[in-house]
Amino acid sequence: MSMVRRFWIEFDVRDCPAPWFGKAIGVTGFDVRDCLSMAADLVTDGPLPPVRRITVDISLAAPLPLNPRHLGVPVWRGVWYPPVNLGTGPIRAIDSKGVSGDYPTPVPPSRRRTRTEEPLRSMWWDEIPHFDALWWPLMDVHRDGRMRYHAPQVRDMCVRDPTYGVLVREALDYMIVRRPTPQEWFDPTGIRFADERELGEYLRAFRDYVAGIRPEPIYLPPGEQPARDAPP
Repeated sequence: MSMVRRFWIEFDVRDCPAPWFGKAIGVTGFDVRDCLSMAADLVTDGPLPPVRRITVDISLAAPLPLNPRHLGVPVWRGVWYPPVNLGTGPIRAIDSKGVSGDYPTPVPPSRRRTRTEEPLRSMWWDEIPHFDALWWPLMDVHRDGRMRYHAPQVRDMCVRDPTYGVLVREALDYMIVRRPTPQEWFDPTGIRFADERELGEYLRAFRDYVAGIRPEPIYLPPGEQPARDAPP
């Protein structure tokens, strides 16, 4: 499978109207032509403006030039700013086991550096856009028996802000599909499970609860909560 790359394309709109998505667009694709083709598909009232600058393999470890609030998923082929590919991503085809047959080859994760300028090892959350804004539903709600109290609040928040709800559901789907090895992390929520199947069932139940498909998530017995000093 060909490797997709992350592009940031800026347009020159000094002498022509800016498209509805503004002066720049974030696209993941095979090459510049592929990305410009997807950008052109978003414009229905004329051609794309002239290209001013193209940044290849743009890092998401630092704020983007436009500082957008929401992104799509940059590891999928498609337009992730604006977040168009949230509605067309491969997770739409996930089967009952949480495995997508056409899941694309991931973009190499962004290099994040410590104060000593040493690159950090990539973790699962590095490829989830705006993860800091999703820490509550993806991590905190699952710790220390908080699910019973916080899960209804997460669902209500997703109803009040549909865009946030989409981000939460898509991130949960990504967590399910990612299925990393125990050597990477013992599970994405910080809760120990006997095997990946139990973890997948737990995450799918929470995703369906947040989406309003399931009346209750899976609640873990208090004895199964991890210790606070459990390794990440």
